[in-house]
Amino acid sequence: MTERAVVQQDFNGVYFAHKDKVWRLVSRYAHSKHDREDLFQEVWLRVHQSLAKFRGESEVSTWLYRLTVNTSLSFLKKQSRQQRIRQVLAGLRFIEHDDGPRDEPDTAVMEPLKKLNPRQRIILLMSDVEEKKLEEIGKLLDLPVGTVKSNLFRAREIVRKELEKNDRLQ
Repeated sequence: MTERAVVQQDFNGVYFAHKDKVWRLVSRYAHSKHDREDLFQEVWLRVHQSLAKFRGESEVSTWLYRLTVNTSLSFLKKQSRQQRIRQVLAGLRFIEHDDGPRDEPDTAVMEPLKKLNPRQRIILLMSDVEEKKLEEIGKLLDLPVGTVKSNLFRAREIVRKELEKNDRLQ
């Protein structure tokens, strides 16, 4: 059997074992059906391209999770910043979800999350939007659970204070 055939066989196994989990994960990042389908396809394209390079240093599910999140984050960068931040804040239940037009400048909407450092931002999103357990976040980010807890606490406090300061807290 050729290397290409082995990779294709491995891809099929990974796809059928994890397609539902990947769909659920991309559904948290993309809200329209069309965007979810595009993102889902992009993830599996990257899996197919990268599977032969998988070194086995982690579980396939962990590797796939990281690849999916990274692909999703790249996708989100292409989306409107204001829309994305509104969805995250609505997901955190700090503001009401509203897809209607806004007269407010982008900076007012993005201000709370801009105050977070990258680690705090990803921990907040993983915990409150993706509903991951603290232990799982620690494992995925290679951090002690105590560090995850303290970063999550600080992130929530920063967002809450910024929203209170801007009179946007419900």
